[in-house]
Amino acid sequence: MMNQMRNASLLVLMAISCLGVSATETSRPQDGTERKSVVADPHQRYLQAVAKLKDTTRAGDAGDVKDALARIKDDFPQHAGPDLELFAVGELEFWNDRYARAMVKYEKLLKDHPTSEFANAVMDRQFEIATAYLAGRKKRVLGLINIRGYAEGVEIMEKLSDRTGLDEPNSIGLKAAIAVAEHYEAREKYIEAYLKWSEIASYWEMGPIGKRAILRMAEDNFAAYNKPPEKRQPLLDASKLTTAKTYYERFALRYPEDAAKHDIPAKLERIDEQMAYKQYTIGRYYQRTKRVEAANLYYDMVTENWPNTEAAQMAKEARQELLDRMQAREQ
Repeated sequence: MMNQMRNASLLVLMAISCLGVSATETSRPQDGTERKSVVADPHQRYLQAVAKLKDTTRAGDAGDVKDALARIKDDFPQHAGPDLELFAVGELEFWNDRYARAMVKYEKLLKDHPTSEFANAVMDRQFEIATAYLAGRKKRVLGLINIRGYAEGVEIMEKLSDRTGLDEPNSIGLKAAIAVAEHYEAREKYIEAYLKWSEIASYWEMGPIGKRAILRMAEDNFAAYNKPPEKRQPLLDASKLTTAKTYYERFALRYPEDAAKHDIPAKLERIDEQMAYKQYTIGRYYQRTKRVEAANLYYDMVTENWPNTEAAQMAKEARQELLDRMQAREQ
């Protein structure tokens, strides 16, 4: 009898023990509702430790970061690799406002551990650093001179685009390429901006991104021609106007409902006027140098190709002037 009671007691204790170590524990509070608490598995606890490590790097104390890394390595040796240490040290440098040092760690992580679980977080951080440089953050050169880090920002963005490509609409690579194009536009480097938008358009011919790229390619070429003082514009290469017209017309053809919103009809008229006036000024040059045949060739080109422009009317008058002089000499 005593043995039977002893065996029954052991069974109860074993049952209680099993309940105590089970993954899910259920309790019923006084209000009668059930409440479950889940004991974190090792991977969850590792993620929690990494989250705490990130908070430690934000505080900026190197000693605390070193201690936190050591604890993670002891508690989770199967998870904590060299990429974690590179990430943690990079974050420490970042939060201590040492972007150049942070970039060294980030680049080494991406190069040596491209499939690391921290790779995406590192690229997001690099994008943040590059954005700061493009916004005018300064960097120290040769340990003495502080200059604006525009070039550094562009370089970082270009590397991000190379790493991830431009063929995903939400990829950081595409965001980086657009950031570079917009940076060039803000600094009035319109041809560089046009070339970057052209690269984007090679991946996105249609859709919202393609639509935006076509418009920006037109606008940047138009702005490049109109950037210098107006009196110097006829001396510029007219290919910028030709390119702008091509993309404006393409945009208007594909998105007619948006053409007026962007004032494209008026811009196309202005381009025709500018192109006509440029050819007219060439005719005037030949007229001044007494090369009448060449002058008439350009005047005729203006009236034939852009008949509804002011320059065409001026070309007609200039040609008539030459004709009147010739007739006067013959009399």
